[in-house]
Amino acid sequence: MHELSQFGPPTVKDGCGIFGVIRKKHAPQISNLTVINGISCIKYRGSSLGAGYASFENASAEQDCERPYKIKAFVRNHIIAERIEGQLSTNLGSIDNVQLSFPGGDQSRFGVWQADLSRSNCDTLLEKVVDDINSTLLSDSIVDGRIFSFGRHVNVYKEVGYPAEVAELTGLSSDLKKADLWIAHTRQPTNSPGRFPIWSHPFASLECAIVHNGDISSFGANMELLNTWGLRSHSGTDSEVIARLLDHLIRVEGLTVTQAARVLSNPFERNISDDIIRLLVKHKGARLDGPFTVVAGYSKNDDTYLIALTDRSKFRPVLIGEDENCYYVASEESQIRTISKNAKIWTPQPGSFFIASLNRGLIEPGNSRNLYTQHSILCNALEKTQTAPEPLTTNLDAEGAEFHELNESISRIMRQGISHVTIKNVSGQRYLGIGASPGKNSISKEFKIRIEGFPGNCLANLNDGANFEIFGNVADDVADTMHNGSIVIHGNARDVIGQALQGGYIFVRGSVGNRAAIQMREYQTNRPYLIIGETADDYLAEYMAGGVVIVLNLSDSPTSVGAYIGTGMVGGKIYVRGKVSNTQVGMPPKKEDILNYLKASMIDHSISNATFEEVSNLEYPSESQLEKLLPHELFARMHFLFFSGKYTKRILIEQRRLQTTDINILGDKLKEFFEVFKLTPTLFESVLQSEFTVISVTEEKPETPLPPQEVPVEE
Repeated sequence: MHELSQFGPPTVKDGCGIFGVIRKKHAPQISNLTVINGISCIKYRGSSLGAGYASFENASAEQDCERPYKIKAFVRNHIIAERIEGQLSTNLGSIDNVQLSFPGGDQSRFGVWQADLSRSNCDTLLEKVVDDINSTLLSDSIVDGRIFSFGRHVNVYKEVGYPAEVAELTGLSSDLKKADLWIAHTRQPTNSPGRFPIWSHPFASLECAIVHNGDISSFGANMELLNTWGLRSHSGTDSEVIARLLDHLIRVEGLTVTQAARVLSNPFERNISDDIIRLLVKHKGARLDGPFTVVAGYSKNDDTYLIALTDRSKFRPVLIGEDENCYYVASEESQIRTISKNAKIWTPQPGSFFIASLNRGLIEPGNSRNLYTQHSILCNALEKTQTAPEPLTTNLDAEGAEFHELNESISRIMRQGISHVTIKNVSGQRYLGIGASPGKNSISKEFKIRIEGFPGNCLANLNDGANFEIFGNVADDVADTMHNGSIVIHGNARDVIGQALQGGYIFVRGSVGNRAAIQMREYQTNRPYLIIGETADDYLAEYMAGGVVIVLNLSDSPTSVGAYIGTGMVGGKIYVRGKVSNTQVGMPPKKEDILNYLKASMIDHSISNATFEEVSNLEYPSESQLEKLLPHELFARMHFLFFSGKYTKRILIEQRRLQTTDINILGDKLKEFFEVFKLTPTLFESVLQSEFTVISVTEEKPETPLPPQEVPVEE
């Protein structure tokens, strides 16, 4: 984009917003106006307490030695600026191109001091000198300043304010600047104050800079590790440690970018190799924990990297995008669409990481599935779907409109008895159609809301009878606590769709993210349905208490669903087309833990060597298989230790074709799904003849085990 968009006043506070973009090798450098647009369009995620940007320019090995370090610091006044300059000169030699400026000429604000250091190959010494200087500038009661950027390739711009305001204060919006990689942030402070710019993001360490959304609960352990490395000057925010860890792991510990990302993302709950376990154990103090999404830039040798990390439960949003010229990372889809309308977009899996480099392209996608089949927008869904004009319809234009304005218009249209409304140019607006209740607020009992574009979070929450049709992807938390009505989505859905869904139905032509249909329930004859055309990520139907979830996997992906399906499930049914491993359902114990327990039982002769070998040879010893192979009392004891919970029921997993009872449960909804999306009758018949994994709960539980001394010995 070549023009800076204007964005309205903030309305709803959320969490931090993040953004990153890297060019492909053949593409031109990226304008500063592009990244300003990419973060300013979600200023509602942040606050007036901080925003910032970092640019990265790549260099060859020869150019790298010639390029000076660009050092930037916040200073309270001229005296502090002179002190920093003196300490740097004494320890590192000549400092050139010294400048001091105050935002808007206001000397009551922190000024920005900057200079160039031409000395070569002094990363380690410079890091130590910067750490020593910063230790003298920050105490419990006084903040005199802080060196916040000191790399050859990295240039950080940050201040107190909203993204567009910070771009003006730092001069970033007034001059055209281009770079190979940009990251950006809008801040909602949680773990440190927001009144001074030293706490704004990005945080940088030599050739690394990061922006972060979330909380790092491993902060104490991470700080201890940094202290052992001799890095003792910290501003007090949990985000800063990430930049220092990433830089040190690669530059000093010698890890590759991929290895460093794996350590930080801390994927211990995944099935990982022994080599990765050894890597994680060796660098255990660097592993991150808590809810987080991190976007980082790193320049190493003659390449530059864009990195995204997400926590093991994916409690903070992040999306990846790609078009002909760039890769993107963002908190919300509207950020990428603001810049690249037709970009391919997918979601990374929990505990994963994404890496793209200037020279090597896509290195780690962050998702093991066929990304563009399963997770890309059905870009031409609107053009391909020929819909006849609706009777009694009206149009709304969402461009530049706040969500409350659109919702007021929807309510007014309902009261007028108009039965259909089309909302065009939707781009990130939240809470659209929330609490819609045509039966109570409309002359017409049938009310349809057609959305063209990319709505933001919380679409159709508390819906009580309206029918939504969306020609595009939807964001997080669609149809939370929906009582009645329908949602038809021609693209993909992100995380937490259908939370506490208790009536009506949701059709998704593409894929869904994490925690779809959690806490779904039904009451008497009011049975809700969620039908997914492609795939679902982790925690599908977590704590499900009723209703029906169907994953059709129409593209025949080898991994149609993620892990932890039906964890805590107490009712309802889940149908997944294709085979699902028992290890993906619930939170099953590890095979090695089961075998270790059985080794002890073999020693005390509760089972024979032959039985132990039979269990060992299973791909995974599931609860049902153990029940068949083990003595009743031993199995009951293992069930109590490994598989049971106070508030859970036993999960039944069946691999089979649909039966008459299943067809009755599905009713007309499955057929309606195929008709709505204009899928062929042949495909419908093929699906009906397919093998499904059917997941439900049973009331059956093993009897209470006898005391251990009374367990009979197996002959």
